[in-house]
Amino acid sequence: MKQRVADQLGRKPQGKYWIHKTCPWGYPIVLKNHPYEGAISPTLYWLSCPYLVKFVSGLEAEGMVGEYNQRIIEDPEFKRKMENAHKSYSKERSELIEPDIVLDDKVLSKLRTSGVGGSESWDGAKCLHMHLGHFLANGENPIGEEVWEMVTPWKAEDCPENCPPVPTAGRKPLAVIDAGSNTCRLLIAGFYPQPLKLPIISEGEDGYLQAMLTEVITTEAGRDIETGREKTRWAVERFLSLIEEFGAELVGGVATGIWRHVGTPHDKLKVISGRDEANFSYLGAIGSLDLKGEVAVCDLGGGSLEIVRGTGTDVRELDSFDVGFWSVAKALNLQKSSLSEVDAQRIRDYVKEKLGSIEPVDQMVFIGGTATTLAGLKQELDEYDAFRIHGFEIDPDFPFDVDNLPSWAAERKASIAIGAEIIKAVLELAGKSSAVVSDLGLMAGILCSSY
Repeated sequence: MKQRVADQLGRKPQGKYWIHKTCPWGYPIVLKNHPYEGAISPTLYWLSCPYLVKFVSGLEAEGMVGEYNQRIIEDPEFKRKMENAHKSYSKERSELIEPDIVLDDKVLSKLRTSGVGGSESWDGAKCLHMHLGHFLANGENPIGEEVWEMVTPWKAEDCPENCPPVPTAGRKPLAVIDAGSNTCRLLIAGFYPQPLKLPIISEGEDGYLQAMLTEVITTEAGRDIETGREKTRWAVERFLSLIEEFGAELVGGVATGIWRHVGTPHDKLKVISGRDEANFSYLGAIGSLDLKGEVAVCDLGGGSLEIVRGTGTDVRELDSFDVGFWSVAKALNLQKSSLSEVDAQRIRDYVKEKLGSIEPVDQMVFIGGTATTLAGLKQELDEYDAFRIHGFEIDPDFPFDVDNLPSWAAERKASIAIGAEIIKAVLELAGKSSAVVSDLGLMAGILCSSY
């Protein structure tokens, strides 16, 4: 997302910042700047969305700043509300300033006392962009609120090239929730008129079906069923609210892995069989990969490993094995996130014994969090990037430090080393040195089968 921000601004951002608010398609609208780390910044909230910047610039060109300047003079109640907005802005910025920070007195005074965007005089509007950014951040800016009411909905022809087009009008986004033994996941996808830099779930007359929003919440239900159940219920409720917010249609809510043994954790989820899971995962995984000949799609989760063989979209054979990373950890009594060479060999031997043999295929594909995480670690990604991970070829026999994972992979700390050894064992049995990673799987397969 750092590159996206730079593309939006047309430059590399100065100083430390956070993405404070995003648009309906997951891209930055408002950045929150640190007052002095990296660069002095009295502008706490910066409007980054190119469409909104362009729209508001049009309002300023029409003379709206002058209209608000006059209104502040003539309307005491409006002036009072603006003074409260300036005070709120100043207070929030001041809370980020360390008591013992050493800065020039004039700079420190401006950071502590100035209002919206560093305004020292509160008798004028100065810049509508800053007021809109402030309103979108916390809803306490009357100018920003009125400007937001004037903004017309995003339209594909209006969004600049460095942001994605909006989904095709008239088609509701589609959503899927998948609760497994380790995570609960959400995928909301829309039909776009042109491809984005994301894996394409499906391509048809309606355009390109691609992700609008993905979210993963680690539950570790396979490790602790009661805690995992509570986390999964919370995750599903959160996802349902996001689906409503996006105006999407829930076309599938499924529970797999450990939930097959103990029952669904939520009434919006239906437990599906291993065969159905494998079929959906196979179709989703190969949908946007150029694969030749017979393919084996391996879906590694917390509870089990499914291996599906097929050619093109025709599934020929399915095998399911109780060698998910939590299942293996319990069977071998592995308590630590890091593994000794002896433990690693024990895992590979155990998996090979359980699988017996793997029939040769032309290509192997791995899906699931272990595989996608390894693909990101291999590429040393600072942020999760589905476009770079999907289709990447991994050899899991590379060093990584489970105690120093990037933030996007940190929740895999307890399982990633075990998962990597399982993948190694599968590849060794299949006589392969590497496998292709797909960022699409079960949820993409459900979407493809739903319309």
